[in-house]
Amino acid sequence: MRGRRFKTQADIDRYISQGYGQGEGPQYLPWLRVQDVPSKGRSRKVQGTKVDRLHHLLSDVEFACFLTLEFSEQVIDIREQFPLFPTEQAIDIANQLGIRYPLYRGTQLHFVMTTDFLITLQATDGTRYLAARSVKTEGDLLPSSELKRTIEKLELEKALLQVQGVHDWKLVTEKTMGATLIENLIWLRKGKTLERHLLKPDTHSQFIHALEFYANKERTLASVIRASATSTHIPYTDGILLFKYLVLNKNICFDITKQELKLTGFCPLLTASNMPVSKVLKAA
Repeated sequence: MRGRRFKTQADIDRYISQGYGQGEGPQYLPWLRVQDVPSKGRSRKVQGTKVDRLHHLLSDVEFACFLTLEFSEQVIDIREQFPLFPTEQAIDIANQLGIRYPLYRGTQLHFVMTTDFLITLQATDGTRYLAARSVKTEGDLLPSSELKRTIEKLELEKALLQVQGVHDWKLVTEKTMGATLIENLIWLRKGKTLERHLLKPDTHSQFIHALEFYANKERTLASVIRASATSTHIPYTDGILLFKYLVLNKNICFDITKQELKLTGFCPLLTASNMPVSKVLKAA
């Protein structure tokens, strides 16, 4: 690890005392940060739109999963790199499963395992519950000398979460999320915030009505946005940002898992709605 070296229990206790792996919402501090571990792909710190803090994402596929969680109507909190401390109970569970508990390299110190995302979900009746998402690339799951150990660690992670009351656990890869969804969310996220002059409700209403009027499969997305922007008396570039913002906030609805959004591509069928798009992403 680049930023931290754990050799004794005192090292782990020191980071616990500093608040790492603890808190909720904006106060949460991930157990691992970008500067602490080598990444697979491009690690990054991303400002959250759902939770107002920097999120530490250690790979491209983690970033993709994070985008789906932010887009989900049910997800209300996202805690990445959440620690599963090696308690006596945890070690007993590993023994019962016949799994060798991981150790820090060059020591006999039990490793602090982490789950990539611990999320808080809110059901339609207002009930809140915890769920976990473990993220791997498809390549991580191909036959190799490391696959058996990878599966063992996933099984142990799932079991440790279950004893903590987290029963909704899923393994996520770029394939399970889908390339179209990922590409769309990456493109749309650039419209996560708007300048003050674009935040007027009347502007939103006029733009949405124009989009519904002009949108059809005979026109490109650029053509529809340009016509809608002209109708709303805003520049085309502002129209692009406003379109992204309205889609991200579910004011404009369509199935973003089916058609990749490209300005030069055909415009999907768009509908205005103040309701969540439950069919798009129920719980990531």
